[in-house]
Amino acid sequence: MSDLWRYPFLPDARKAVQGLELETLLDDPLYGEARTLAIERLNAAISDRLEGLGVPVDARDEETYLLSFLFSRLILSAQADSKVINWVALTEALRVEATLNQEAAAVLVHISGQLGVPVKLVGESFQVDYTVYLTATKNLRTGRWKLVNRGVADGKVMLDQRTLVRVLREIVVEHLQALPELPKDLGQKVLERFSPDMESMQVMAKEREERALRELGRLDFGKAPPCFAKHLTDLQAGVNLPHPARFFLTTFLTALGRDPEDIMELYATAPDFKESVTRYQVEHITGKISGTEYDTPSCSSLISQGVCPGGNALCREIVHPLSYYRVMAEREKSDEIRRRRLAQAAGSDDAEFWAQLPLDSPSDAPQRSLAAALDADGPSRVTTQVEHFRGRHTKVDGKYIRWASARLVDDTVVKSLETLPLLQWERALPLAHAKERGEAVEVTLLPVKLGEQRRLHVLAAG
Repeated sequence: MSDLWRYPFLPDARKAVQGLELETLLDDPLYGEARTLAIERLNAAISDRLEGLGVPVDARDEETYLLSFLFSRLILSAQADSKVINWVALTEALRVEATLNQEAAAVLVHISGQLGVPVKLVGESFQVDYTVYLTATKNLRTGRWKLVNRGVADGKVMLDQRTLVRVLREIVVEHLQALPELPKDLGQKVLERFSPDMESMQVMAKEREERALRELGRLDFGKAPPCFAKHLTDLQAGVNLPHPARFFLTTFLTALGRDPEDIMELYATAPDFKESVTRYQVEHITGKISGTEYDTPSCSSLISQGVCPGGNALCREIVHPLSYYRVMAEREKSDEIRRRRLAQAAGSDDAEFWAQLPLDSPSDAPQRSLAAALDADGPSRVTTQVEHFRGRHTKVDGKYIRWASARLVDDTVVKSLETLPLLQWERALPLAHAKERGEAVEVTLLPVKLGEQRRLHVLAAG
């Protein structure tokens, strides 16, 4: 078989470069080009642009490509960063899958044997012993991959080319994730030599994560409940999430219209990431293969399952995490709707007052004490204490408006003053936190008079 450089993880490829001392490879100037290509290869895999590496032009180039793969393995093993390892394994395996799909049947038979899946070409199909099939598909034993759905004749399973290639891709991912353990001295030497490159790889891995998040669409993580934010942060930090937490993340994102492929990207850096297993779980939960789209669990279910990390003031006003997201979307409503809902929460029909009320904070409000702010003609930034905070709701036309009220005070006033209804919870939550912790909080506020009452209109907080 030619073109071993395309499949550098095969035993045949390892034989082509065997006998070289690793210490020599690290130090000898003769292999400088291979070391440089190893870094380029890793960077390309992490950023998902392996196609830009080009192809060898002669036998010497092919050897350089093989050695670059060996160097990349040394670097990944020494670095031991699960995010980087998983991105590289996934991208490399997808490249291999695309290449294998273009290979002749005889080449596939050879490569399958090299990967521990001996097959026999029968017509245009590939015959494999059922015991070998079970071992090779241990992470794919669901749906169409189940042996009962494949059919077995005389202990043999028949696979078409695309199915065989998909099985081989799974094996390649597992192989690339299983890195050699380096001797301590050698590992330290690799770390010292490639430290700047490793830092750059970590930055690129983080950028790929952020790109995956951006590709989720217009999902605003600032509106997400604490349970979602906590487990998403853990996932990005390389924490293995328990199944209930993964189920929650998947159903929550699905309810907000995210595609299964987009959701898959979020799990790719988990230390225990298995692409086939994760894909099945995501597609099963989202109803793509099960026919049943599972609902996002309620807050009470998340609490009982240990998924809830502890709620905030808004959590205490709702019973479902999707309700949290909808309540936090208040600022996205039109000004007309926001003013009407403010009036309904306040129980006021003073149309002229609400029509003139500013809704958003200016960027240049001056800093004042609360007493000085009460006498000012415009908005002020005030550092204040929260004497009282309370979540509330108002039912209008069968629907609830969830809002909050607070009383603010500092040492320049004798009596605290109540705020207008706080429907934008990104303003209300900093006040709730300040009250719970006994801390001061900075707010931008405007003193107003509603009927006979003097009130404070909070334009920003925190």
